[in-house]
Amino acid sequence: MKYINNKIIAFTLIAASIMSCTDEYNCQLQVEKPQNAAINEYLAQFDLLKSYIDRSGTPFQLAVNVPGSEFVKKEIAFSTVFTNFDAVDMNGSYDPLNTLKEDGTYNFGGMQTAADVAAEAGVTLYGGVLCSNQGQRAAYYNKLIEPIDIPVEVQKGTTKLFNFENDAIGTTYPMTGNSSAIVEEDPAGESGHVLHVGTNDVKAAYSYPKFHVVLPAGRKLGDYVRLNVDLRFVGTDGIWGQGLRVLINGTEFNVGKNGNDFCDGGDKWKREGTINLKDATAPGLVVPESFGSLTEFDLAIGSASTSAQFYIDNISMDYEVSGKGTTVINFEGDELNKTYPMTNGATATVVQDPANESGKVLFIDHAAYSFPKFTVKLSEGKTLGDYSGMSMDMRLIAGKYGGGMSVVINGQTFPLKQNALAYGCDDNNTWKRGGIYVTFVKEGTYPKKDEVPATIIEIPDAMKDLNEIEFSIGSSSTNWTAYIDNLIFTWEAKPQHIEKTPEEKKEIFTKEMEKWIGGMVYAGVNETKSVKAWNIIGNPLDKTVNDNTFNWGEYLGEVDYARTAVKIARDTVKNANVDLELFVSNTFGQYDEMGNMADELISLVDAWEADNVTKIDGYNILLNAIYSKDVVFQEGNKTMITNLFDKLGKTGKLIRVSDLSMMVEELDGNFIAINKLTEEDRAAAASYMAFIMQEYRRLIPADKQYGISISGITETNTGYKLCPWTSDYNRNEMYEGIVDGLK
Repeated sequence: MKYINNKIIAFTLIAASIMSCTDEYNCQLQVEKPQNAAINEYLAQFDLLKSYIDRSGTPFQLAVNVPGSEFVKKEIAFSTVFTNFDAVDMNGSYDPLNTLKEDGTYNFGGMQTAADVAAEAGVTLYGGVLCSNQGQRAAYYNKLIEPIDIPVEVQKGTTKLFNFENDAIGTTYPMTGNSSAIVEEDPAGESGHVLHVGTNDVKAAYSYPKFHVVLPAGRKLGDYVRLNVDLRFVGTDGIWGQGLRVLINGTEFNVGKNGNDFCDGGDKWKREGTINLKDATAPGLVVPESFGSLTEFDLAIGSASTSAQFYIDNISMDYEVSGKGTTVINFEGDELNKTYPMTNGATATVVQDPANESGKVLFIDHAAYSFPKFTVKLSEGKTLGDYSGMSMDMRLIAGKYGGGMSVVINGQTFPLKQNALAYGCDDNNTWKRGGIYVTFVKEGTYPKKDEVPATIIEIPDAMKDLNEIEFSIGSSSTNWTAYIDNLIFTWEAKPQHIEKTPEEKKEIFTKEMEKWIGGMVYAGVNETKSVKAWNIIGNPLDKTVNDNTFNWGEYLGEVDYARTAVKIARDTVKNANVDLELFVSNTFGQYDEMGNMADELISLVDAWEADNVTKIDGYNILLNAIYSKDVVFQEGNKTMITNLFDKLGKTGKLIRVSDLSMMVEELDGNFIAINKLTEEDRAAAASYMAFIMQEYRRLIPADKQYGISISGITETNTGYKLCPWTSDYNRNEMYEGIVDGLK
């Protein structure tokens, strides 16, 4: 290359009348007189850039990067492009982020307008990147494949406890202290039989009516959230005092309101008055966790007063159970004297409960290591793996020691490591309601079998999907004699966490890819001159991970994602008679190992094309060049450029260089700002630009030279990239560098 400062003296003798401003046919820009007229006059001798292109046997086109928004204005940038370049590069102008509309769709109008303007002007338009892991709607894409969480349905219901309608008038209920509780007619004549607590003569003094509650099979006190009661005070008897009280098995709870506040006065019914059982907000209390497993208990309700008298009716409790249910085995539907099979002899016979508490029960008589067998059909849609455990009522006569309690499921024995006595069942012939309990956990919960705690069994994986089992339970004793009842198997649903399958994810992201690629490519279709060149895959070697990174290959396949992108692009315009030229694009910098990167890029393309269907037309190298003032470094830079083009030239594909930029690096490694560059710096950088372009023309076969795209038209004083025009659209030294590169 010739250096400008060596030519200036000779050139000043030439009377040049050619303007260096913009080289365009309708320039209205008023530029200031250049400070160095000699340089500008020298540069003005050069012809338009594209006039230096030797087009024989080559598709080479000279292009420049211009933002789409600037190009369509048809102002100074447009004029400069029109006169000096064959093509405009849209790379970076439109991506999934900057074209996104509020409704989540894309605005392809900018691309369509640019394509129309270029077609009208006869300028080739290069499209941008169609698929990349960078600059993506990552948050939106990730949301598309979020698991579906289905919460557990809450089961709600009411257990009616006492309404006294079936009690004869005059029936009495026990009190915790003095006075009485007698069934009478409702004094208001509204609700039939009610319970009258206290009398005019003997009022209840801190004394409350007692009710023995037996909950339905499968329910326990911890399931209940509210206690409901109808309450009516006689005048002001006990309406104030210390407030209302609820007692559970003798434990007293203050509900936080007195009778007056609860009933809004005396001599009138408070219907369906509610007392919270899981919230201490008045009126309410919190049932202790230790009471949660109770299936029967003593309940007392009243006013903490020295002189209470009231009526009470319609006592009930509301339960709310989150995804829980039970499978219950009891013997109420069996005929008396029916027998159940045993695992090892002895008898199990249905009899009447000797305590007359729970109807029919099963009597096991002198069983020696033998347990009754039950066929358990689990709840519909549930398997053994859904069940969290079971419990059983037992009235023990003999067998409290022995080898402890055991469970048998489908012939496999599970020792519970706890005898009947440890469960609280003594040989005293009294019922222990829900006293025998077993917790089920999944296999492998405890790595070693000897580490499984007492009362817990691991359900084998081979059994977890069963919906019907043969179940046995009993005391491993030589003389187990007992009554049993209410075998309650409890299942507990868990929130469903449904992950999308790999196939579903692939389908979702294929459609998303179609939205962007299809829309963008179609926007480039024009009846006169369509956009044919696109970067189908952008920066596949970029390992950056940030908020806008989305790895298409993770969901569509590391090879198939590129094949899918190519297919979508070509299919979009197959009926529009547009033959696309698709490039794989990657950024190369002087600090990169360009040779290794080229090898890696070539290997990727080879893999994508291995199906003999996918076709990649060429490589697009986004080249960020650096002229180093360190002579050794600069020689290395030039060697890398030569090696890069040598590798690419041997691929047999179209080769394009785009976003070709140039910066000058000081000896200390810092870049020099445009307004700090000397004429020598500019001349050296321009010479290096010429070298790069000449190496491209030398090493890339002529028929594969798709062209070179300069990164920008004009410089900015505070920037670092050298361009062929100043910010005032005057040619500068880089203009000559490009001219020499094209010659």
